[in-house]
Amino acid sequence: MSGRNLNGAGSVYQRKDGRWVAAAYVPSLDGQAHRVSSYAKTRADANKKLRELVQRAERNAPIAPAGMTVSGYLDEWLVHVKQHVRPSTWTAYEGNTRLHIVPRIGRKKLTRLGVRDVRLMVDGMRADGVGQRTIQYVHATLRAALEHAFREELVSRNVATLVRVERPRPAKKEPLSVEEARELLAATAANRHHALWVLMVMLGLRRSEVCGLRWDHVDFGAGTLSIEQTVQRVEGKLRELPTKTRRSTRTVPLPGRALYALTEHHRQAQARGGRPGRPVHPQGYVFGTSRGTALEPRNLTRMWTVLCTAQGVRKVPLHGLRHTCISLLLALGVHPRIVMEIVGHSAMETTMNIYGHVNLDNQRKALNHLDEELS
Repeated sequence: MSGRNLNGAGSVYQRKDGRWVAAAYVPSLDGQAHRVSSYAKTRADANKKLRELVQRAERNAPIAPAGMTVSGYLDEWLVHVKQHVRPSTWTAYEGNTRLHIVPRIGRKKLTRLGVRDVRLMVDGMRADGVGQRTIQYVHATLRAALEHAFREELVSRNVATLVRVERPRPAKKEPLSVEEARELLAATAANRHHALWVLMVMLGLRRSEVCGLRWDHVDFGAGTLSIEQTVQRVEGKLRELPTKTRRSTRTVPLPGRALYALTEHHRQAQARGGRPGRPVHPQGYVFGTSRGTALEPRNLTRMWTVLCTAQGVRKVPLHGLRHTCISLLLALGVHPRIVMEIVGHSAMETTMNIYGHVNLDNQRKALNHLDEELS
């Protein structure tokens, strides 16, 4: 028994084994129209699937090849997405795909990938001792890839969004106190990179931003510093890249201590580059190497670790200096919007929810003030 339709509209027919087939010519990823068959148990279901195929053809929506695996699709997606995300983001996507997703579900057919498959992948990673943070990032990578497939109508839904992945509890951030920050700046006063530590504490610069600073970003006359680029290691090479977000590109005023430290750093750079009585105006990176190349971000982290050990400074992550700047500014009563502009956050919620650390001393002062008002 069969139900042939007009030429070009597809057809519905029953196989000898009793199954029903809906078949139509639908665009594929190679730009050509290919005959695609979809199977059903009843004629009504087959007619429904035929309508779906015809609608795809009318919209010129490509269909994933029957043999396309998750691995094959991810290879294609990585090539495409490389032009649209930051290099560091792409590197993370590629690593998560190669090390975790492909070994576990890469052989699955893209169109047959189900919620259970993704859930089993997550459970398997957890059972193998993979860290919760890594699991979260791998899941986010798969979710981004399948969202792209969904927008291109290669899959009917993004099954990764239906799998719940617990977010790891953020580590408690305990930035330096005012006293500890003051001791740090005093301990580094004779350090060649004293100005670097001053900028990180007082302006909350990111590690990559510090490494990307160039002398032409410093305006001594106006007393300002422009953050216009970063330096990061991508695919084994140090590269100059745009700032993290549009708002991260910013110009900030230099407070007196920071302006003085940069001026002194500039004078020392002049002396090193010239001869006695014949200083040379420094070019290139503010905190570059002796060869004039950019400072390796990982080396900056090592410098911080050595400094903490040598000077007895309480060890916090290098990013903790950024937390310190933000928390101290908020504790001084500076409006969060101003703090947001200084440190280059893209949203005030980031400033308040993630970095707005309020220590016990500040809480005690606030509650004591309330106590006085109520007395």
